[in-house]
Amino acid sequence: MTIITVSQLNRYIASRLKEDELLHPLYIKGEITDFKIHYASGHLYFSVKDKEARIKAVMFSAAASKLRFEPENGMNAIFTADLRMYEKTGDVQLYVTDIVPDGIGAMYLAAEQLKKRLAEEGLFDMDHKKAIPEIPRVIGAVTARSGAALQDIINVLQRRAPYIRLKVFNIPVQGSNDGEICRMLRIADEAGCDVIICGRGGGSAEDLMIWNSESIAWTVYDMKTPVISAVGHEIDNTVIDLVSDLRAPTPSAAAELAAADIMEIYDAAAAMKVQLAQVMEKYLSDREQQCKSYQNKLELLYPKAKLSSLYTQAEGLRTALKSAMDHYLKTKYTELVRRTEQLETLSPLKVMSRGYSLVYRDNALIRSADGLKNGDRVHIVFSEGETDAVITR
Repeated sequence: MTIITVSQLNRYIASRLKEDELLHPLYIKGEITDFKIHYASGHLYFSVKDKEARIKAVMFSAAASKLRFEPENGMNAIFTADLRMYEKTGDVQLYVTDIVPDGIGAMYLAAEQLKKRLAEEGLFDMDHKKAIPEIPRVIGAVTARSGAALQDIINVLQRRAPYIRLKVFNIPVQGSNDGEICRMLRIADEAGCDVIICGRGGGSAEDLMIWNSESIAWTVYDMKTPVISAVGHEIDNTVIDLVSDLRAPTPSAAAELAAADIMEIYDAAAAMKVQLAQVMEKYLSDREQQCKSYQNKLELLYPKAKLSSLYTQAEGLRTALKSAMDHYLKTKYTELVRRTEQLETLSPLKVMSRGYSLVYRDNALIRSADGLKNGDRVHIVFSEGETDAVITR
């Protein structure tokens, strides 16, 4: 025999309840009793009962703040909840996420079940949603021609975007004629619209239930034109809100989302003009600098420029050579003068100019008178002139 603790038992029961997919979520019909509000936290505590049984329930403030009405004792409603166990006390209770008065409870329950099934089939996936064009030229409005929703759309477009053409596809928005809505959506999809607004103004919960139609969901899903839903309610999402490419809370908001304000377009165009001018100016300046760079390179490679450079180089060499030659000749001239002076100093003519003369006999220089005898013919050279003579002794 296995013995377990109370904690283990409660933990086991809680885990089994949590794992049971049939209990998440639950849609329960019953009457509210023992209703209390914890004002500090905003949580709601109550029980749900029928003629034979009751079960405790809690609705936390995050979910309670979304309710469109105030629950009270004796109210019959449909509760969307998870069944869980509080392990410390062993209490099994409902964790309520939504409450709908029983007057429309059956329709609401059917809508919630449809949303869950369509979500599982991928109709609400974000990767399937189409982008809304920034500046559409033609907008289609699938709505009642006589309704206030159409007039709201017209007023917004005339104020924001008078350049847009509006095509109206009339539909009844009362009753359950979802087939006519689907037909008009398909016609609008083939009418050359850039974006389609589909919906109506506000209404009762029963009036809005037509937008939870599965046929409308599949029609919108299969359309090639982007669709903005504008059913005119802000609290709950209908099926068309979830499957559309964009959801707007009202028809006026849908028109604002679909059409860019013409003044914003003008401002954007002006900004783009300035930006384009700056870009072009920078581009032209860069190209001018590039051309100058290429021109400088071409001038360096151009034969005339190269010859001019060589000519300048040759002129420099010629000037340097002339300067070197002048210096060389001056140096040699100075040396020549010096040597000439040296030669003049050593020259016999220099001595002869002081009164000396040279005596030759038979072209031989006579260095002593002893070498002469009477009758010898000699040739005498003076510093200035020369003569012949005969020796007598």
